[in-house]
This record gives sequence, C-alpha cells and structure tokens, in this order.
Amino acid sequence: MHDEQQFTRHAQQGWQSWDEWSPEQDFCRFVGMLQRMLQPATVLETGVGVGRITGHLDLTACEYFGFESNLQWRQPPADPNLPGPMHAHMKAADLVILDSDVEVRFDEIRMWAEHGKRGSVVVVHDAGNGHEAWTVHAQIGFACSQTPHPGLFLRNPRGSWMGIHA
Repeated sequence: MHDEQQFTRHAQQGWQSWDEWSPEQDFCRFVGMLQRMLQPATVLETGVGVGRITGHLDLTACEYFGFESNLQWRQPPADPNLPGPMHAHMKAADLVILDSDVEVRFDEIRMWAEHGKRGSVVVVHDAGNGHEAWTVHAQIGFACSQTPHPGLFLRNPRGSWMGIHA
C-alpha cells in the first residue's frame, strides 16, 4: 500500500493506492457502494486488470460484462476474447465503470454517450482533479464534460466523473 501523494503530488493525506496504475482504494470502495445503492441489473467494467475495482463489486447480484484492453493484464472475470465492449453491451448496462487504457478510454466515453442505456450511470476514473491541461487526466475530464449528459466531477486525487445518461 502506498500513500497516493507518492503518485499524485496534490493529493490530500489519507488517500491510499496499490501503485501508480491502480485506482485509489477509496474510489474502488465507492464504486462498490454505488453498485449496492443503485442495484443495477447489468454492470459493465473496462480496465478490469487485476480486479482492484472488481473486488468491490458483487458479481452475483448482476449480469457482469468485464473487459481488459491490455492482453498482458487480461484475466477472469474479463472477457477472454474481447478487449472492450460492443455497442450492445453498452446499451444493456445500467452501471458503467470506465478505467481502461487511455488509448481506448476516450472511445469508451464516446460510446457510452452515444449508445448507453437511458438512465445508466457511468463512473470514469482518471478524469482530473486539479491536473494541468496537458495531462491525460485533464483531457479525460474534458471529454466527459463534452458529452451531452449531466454529470459531476468527484474529488479523488486522480479525479473521476460520474454521469447519467439522460
């Protein structure tokens, strides 16, 4: 376990992460609690990796679509064949969690905005929280803010955006 300040200079004390690539522990717990509160029938998660977020989800309480774009990290419960969701997956999901490699995350944000299920909730990790405009975090946050759907930015160190498909 590491203090998030090791990876995000402006992080407040008390935020913990496993490493520089994984989401903050409190973010993972938050997403798990969000699932518990929303009780979605279908959950879609990208960037499954070693399951940092997945470990906080109740996969027995929903239909789960998990994806990992990086073959090196792909393992169950991520789909063994597909690196990312298809439009049909996005149209079915009630809760969408986007934390994939940056190379595909922008397309996933756009896919949710254009093809997501009406009323679905999306949580996008790494959406910036005081990051400079040139950083990928700020760029992801900008992409989220440009969707036609309402949302709000969360103040975890690496930033997140939560939107609802209106």
